[in-house]
Amino acid sequence: MPRVSVVMPLYNAAAFVGDAVASVLGQTMSDLELLVVNDGSTDGSDRVVSQIADSRVRLLHQQNCGQSAAINRGVRESLGQFIKIVDADDWINPRHLEAQLNSIWQAPTCVSACGWGYFTRDFQNTRVRKETADRDYEDPLDWIFDSLTRDEGMMGGWKWLIPRDVWDRSGGYDEQLSLNNDFHASIAILLASGGVRFAPEAVYSYRKGLSGALSGTRSRKSMLSALRTTQQGCRLLLLREDSSRIRRLCADRYQRWAFDFFPEHPDLADAAERAATELGGSSVEFTGGWAGRTVSRLIGWRNTRRLQSLAVRAGWGQVRRLKRWWRLRRLA
Repeated sequence: MPRVSVVMPLYNAAAFVGDAVASVLGQTMSDLELLVVNDGSTDGSDRVVSQIADSRVRLLHQQNCGQSAAINRGVRESLGQFIKIVDADDWINPRHLEAQLNSIWQAPTCVSACGWGYFTRDFQNTRVRKETADRDYEDPLDWIFDSLTRDEGMMGGWKWLIPRDVWDRSGGYDEQLSLNNDFHASIAILLASGGVRFAPEAVYSYRKGLSGALSGTRSRKSMLSALRTTQQGCRLLLLREDSSRIRRLCADRYQRWAFDFFPEHPDLADAAERAATELGGSSVEFTGGWAGRTVSRLIGWRNTRRLQSLAVRAGWGQVRRLKRWWRLRRLA
């Protein structure tokens, strides 16, 4: 029986999945299996994987049901004592699994957290981030609080090496969620654990800037998923600790999504603001650069967002895309 089961959800990543698989098979520990779950790819991604001659790789096929369903399917069919999620366009360093496994070997109820950083084209150029939460935590709720209030709040399911018992208690991924699905799943996993152990030698390279990435979509379905995963995640947090710090954390989370939902989805923005108010209110200010903050103080954030939307339709969107392209080049 393999010690670690790596689950890789796959959807239209033919250009990248070969490197992702190679990074898993190139681990310093060989006692592993890799389950690649092809979620109805149409670009030949599954053919890339099928040509890899390694008995540790299992390729599973399903109709396009979404990333959450693909992850759950992979875990259900896995055999290992520990579970690791790796996305099909990302990369892990050679000692990643060994380092994470060592960090929790004497703490079997804990999950292991890895270091991480962004890259755009070459994973060797990953810039590893230094974060407040890069340490051990006896209470996983404290990790969540520090990550969401002091760091970037990266809650990707790929951060964790998860004992199977912890995964089972968490319930896995909610298959009704798409955008931001990791927020609820990671909170559930963490709160089902006995703590967090940080493995600094394990580095996850997270690809940024793909035009078709799930995290970049603004469809109605995606925005509704973002609201629902926030509702579910915050419910779990408040069940664990209904305190002023958790209420403020959740209120701030709702308020940031309210900014993002508007003006395309005003009803979702209203729902998010109501939730923030019911939790005691949020002091988070609208961002959007110096100009955005200044204008929002004068005319309110909703009118500022309306102006931004008009500017995008008038051509400012192209300027923003060029600026974003330049920032991503600096990450490469």
